[in-house]
Amino acid sequence: MQRQRERLGVGFRLFSNQAASNAGTPQPPPPPEKTHFGGLKDEDRIFTNLYGLHDPFLKGAMKRGDWYRTKDLVLKGSDWIVNEVKKSGLRGRGGAGFPSGLKWSFMPKTTDGCPSYLVVNADESEPGTCKDREIMRHDPHKLLEGCLIAGVGMRASAAYIYIRGGYVNE
Repeated sequence: MQRQRERLGVGFRLFSNQAASNAGTPQPPPPPEKTHFGGLKDEDRIFTNLYGLHDPFLKGAMKRGDWYRTKDLVLKGSDWIVNEVKKSGLRGRGGAGFPSGLKWSFMPKTTDGCPSYLVVNADESEPGTCKDREIMRHDPHKLLEGCLIAGVGMRASAAYIYIRGGYVNE
């Protein structure tokens, strides 16, 4: 133990003395837990069940507001959906954070007879990320509702969600 102290030198002594002098001093209370981040308040959050505290199935999702007036949005049509997404400033969750509405607007307005597809990459091949897994596991109806609205906006005839084979529960 003495050798370790000698190697640590003055830094150890300063830390020990400082810790001893703060032992009897009352510490300030921790700051209150943040309930808003930037312009986003808790009630504005999109994903409301990421921690799996609520029912992930249809009835639970509908209680949290999923599928509320989705039909009304779809009936407004592709151009309206794309323009609303552009105005919102929504960006992708991928590395570049490309504006979603702009990307959606690149889809052809008329068909040449070939189908268009919406492809959702939920592979999570980026090191250390688990963002998609929690959405699929605990908020799946948010994903499906988003696919429907995005697919209509892009005039897609089908949607495919790629899920890594190891994600058995999702």
